[in-house]
Amino acid sequence: MTRRPTASAPAPPSAGDRRGSRRQAAGAAGWCLAFAAALALYAATMAPGLVWQDAGDYQVRVARLTLRQPGDTVRVHPFYIVLGHGLGRLGVWDFARAASVASALGTAIAVANVWLLLWLLVRHAGAATIGALACMLAHTIWQQGVQPQTYGWTLAALSAMLVLAVAHLETGRRRWLLLMFLAGGVGLSIHLMSQLALVVLAAWVLGKVVRRRLPVWIVPAGLAAWLLGGALFWYAVGLEYAATADAAATLKSALVGQWASAVFNLQGLPRMAWRSALMFVLNFPTPVVLLAACGLWRSRRLWPGSPAPALLVAALILYTLFAVRYRVPNQNFFFTPVYLLTAVYVGVGVGAVRWARRLPALVVLLALVAAVVPAYGLIMRVARAREFPLRAGRRMHEIPYRDAYRYYLLPWQHTQTGPRRFVEEVFARLPARAVLLADSTTAPPLVYVQEVEGRRPDVLLATVGTRPAYLSAEASARYWRCDRSLLDEFADAGRRVFVVSDQPGYMPRWMADHTRREPFGPIYEVLPKAAPP
Repeated sequence: MTRRPTASAPAPPSAGDRRGSRRQAAGAAGWCLAFAAALALYAATMAPGLVWQDAGDYQVRVARLTLRQPGDTVRVHPFYIVLGHGLGRLGVWDFARAASVASALGTAIAVANVWLLLWLLVRHAGAATIGALACMLAHTIWQQGVQPQTYGWTLAALSAMLVLAVAHLETGRRRWLLLMFLAGGVGLSIHLMSQLALVVLAAWVLGKVVRRRLPVWIVPAGLAAWLLGGALFWYAVGLEYAATADAAATLKSALVGQWASAVFNLQGLPRMAWRSALMFVLNFPTPVVLLAACGLWRSRRLWPGSPAPALLVAALILYTLFAVRYRVPNQNFFFTPVYLLTAVYVGVGVGAVRWARRLPALVVLLALVAAVVPAYGLIMRVARAREFPLRAGRRMHEIPYRDAYRYYLLPWQHTQTGPRRFVEEVFARLPARAVLLADSTTAPPLVYVQEVEGRRPDVLLATVGTRPAYLSAEASARYWRCDRSLLDEFADAGRRVFVVSDQPGYMPRWMADHTRREPFGPIYEVLPKAAPP
């Protein structure tokens, strides 16, 4: 009897395929759990509304969808501004809260990426969990995840590039490299700091092309993916050029802006290195961080012949060299990539030490990592008791309803109600058509309530120091006329003048020399000096 021909049945999956599928499923599940845990923590400890300083500036820019800052395109960060504005448009949160939610989302993605990166590198869920938890609870990373900042998304782009590079090393598939360059382009639209990691990875890819381990077409294809990912950045650069028609000025604005002296700084390095070490201890006040040294030392043995150890250590060195000499008040923010990579090495260290992979040891390590939470409170109390100088060489800025030690040394911000209380009290007390000079720390919440919430439009706001892009031309012109006649002009116009702070450096020098300041609620009224008898 002749058999009827039948279609060939598919071959059963091999044991290797099944193991690979299980690893992928475990990696995806671990990523989701790490993301959910980080997002829950950041949501529970998020700033409830208005905030001080640059974070408050972002709230104003998110609400107004500000994608141009004259002469300072490097600080526009268009991806974050567009995302925050879109979240605010959903109607679930106001723009101030939406700006914080956007930051929490990016930081939670970065934590989840750390988990996935460690899972790919060491294939141990416990090691990945320890590393991700160390990243999630690191002081500055936590602090940036609970108020409006761009650094969480910077870490998300950086960690995504590393994950995709390792995925290429594992599979040899070139699509992971193209996605890596796309993530690098998105990172360009988030913050230029993300490009330091891309420099390392791009040099590695070019080296493989030169050695003919990758085809030449990967270079133009990767460049195209990078350009596409950075579309929002190029749009912001285009806005600057359209306004100035000056290519050189536009290039400077996009690369360094008004921060060239800080970017290329080589002065005061010993003191900056000391403060950098203190900030590192603040982020990892736990003995678990010693495992990072072990992970750094043992990484080459874990992956013999792989370029992964060299890529990680090159990125770590580059980010450390950049941040340790970057002279800006918020220098610790620029160490966040270093803190993330340190957490990665903590996980690698757990994976490299046999005893640390056992369940009892993992429980102890988890407890030690979580112990940083009460440690932050202890550090804050000791610093306050010893009057530790939070700003080297300068008196700390005193702001109404802000405890400086609590504000700077505790990462959680859910108790930060001072900005709203300050604005409500000031606007309730100010007389009609008042003039208020605010420093760059206190101006953003005032501007947000006036410009976004539409309250007290009669008050003329201006800032002491650098002028944010959101100030009106009238306010700018009035303030920058720094002479005594300004008070007379305001008096003739029936405007009383007030200043938020009477500390030197936070009000105009001419005002300190030629006026007296009388307390007026949480601020001061500026009055002419009494005539001598």
